[in-house]
Amino acid sequence: MPTTTAAERRTRTLPRALVVALAAAVPLALCAAPTNAQATSKFRSAGHWGIGLGSSTAGQGVSLKYFVSDVALQGTVGSWGGYDGVGGIRVGVDGLYEMPIVASTPVVDLGWNLGVGAGVGLADGGGFGLAASGVLGLELNFVPIPLDVVLEYRPGVGIVPDVDIDVVGFSGHIRWYF
Repeated sequence: MPTTTAAERRTRTLPRALVVALAAAVPLALCAAPTNAQATSKFRSAGHWGIGLGSSTAGQGVSLKYFVSDVALQGTVGSWGGYDGVGGIRVGVDGLYEMPIVASTPVVDLGWNLGVGAGVGLADGGGFGLAASGVLGLELNFVPIPLDVVLEYRPGVGIVPDVDIDVVGFSGHIRWYF
């Protein structure tokens, strides 16, 4: 059985639906006139929570995001399983600086963020994993409904159990806000 690299495994787990949604919607948002850097999406402000599905430094699962101000905290909790055949849990946490809206239409705001993340994996039987990453996110924030679709470039480094540098890492999220 051929072995795969960590980058190949992460690429296969990238939610393809998020990539398709961004590829279709980004050109529409970029054609819109730039705004005065103020979000029209009401949920992209302090005190709002988002919940959905996504992936992060540590893996994929339930995605949460909380806006503090122009800083947001993002977390992902999921099971450790699938391609590597190991059971357990993975948790990823990111600190994100929310940048001004790039473009806006009556339907969608195109925003972006940057930050850092860390992930921990605890496997059944005592296995442990630790990783860190940078985060550069492109966000489609829908105006009529409190929904976002995010694609993130996530270069990272695995620290435990082995040192592994991954300069081509991606993740994505889709969340409902309240």
